[in-house]
Amino acid sequence: MIKTTRFRNLMIAVAATAFITSCTEESDETPAITESEVTISATLGISSLEDAGARTTDLDYGNFSIESVKVSIDNVKLILRATSEDKKKPSIVQIRNNEPQILNLVEDGEVQIVQIGSVMAADGVYGKLNLDFVHADVPEDDEMYGLSIFAKVTWFGVPAEVSIDIEDEMLVQFNQGIEVAGAQDMLLTMYMDKFLEGVNPALVSDGNGDGLIEVGPDNVDGNGQAYDEIVSNIESALEMKNGKFKDK
Repeated sequence: MIKTTRFRNLMIAVAATAFITSCTEESDETPAITESEVTISATLGISSLEDAGARTTDLDYGNFSIESVKVSIDNVKLILRATSEDKKKPSIVQIRNNEPQILNLVEDGEVQIVQIGSVMAADGVYGKLNLDFVHADVPEDDEMYGLSIFAKVTWFGVPAEVSIDIEDEMLVQFNQGIEVAGAQDMLLTMYMDKFLEGVNPALVSDGNGDGLIEVGPDNVDGNGQAYDEIVSNIESALEMKNGKFKDK
């Protein structure tokens, strides 16, 4: 009986040693994932007035003067560019999920930098940012109700409002990729000149003569063509700035 017990104890010890050795070897083969804090913010700009590291304080663009801009977004995520070394890294870094957020990009005629979120992200090269434009979750009497973008402007010297009600996913690609290797800030910029690109000023007017130019989904002033062109420009008007861009 004593011999049997000793033998059983010996076998348990051998099995335990083998298990520990196996775990140690596996952990040695799987290097720890290094993470860095990434903060993503948003702002508004005019690309023709900026260099790669600046942001505009001039809110006049041709016959278009900006007073306020609000956008409603959700489901913001960074996409890791796949490489052989990144196989064990999470390919998607969620910045916001099921948390709709209204960004005041311009308020009382002043350009704002608004933080979207801050997360720990695996070090690596990121190639895309995805986000959803969504209807703002606000009361019915709010100016953003039923909208994803709302801007108050002066157009041709006349007060104007641009109302966009799209609910759609937007993809912002980084042509060279943004490398995360240490804490850094990234800036998502909506360029108003690209937002208005191709919009014929002759198509925009105060159609009903009430003293307010309205460009929106209801075509109140007959500016439907301008509205459609603006909506088609939205994704191309979004760009990532700052960050550390790779050379190749």
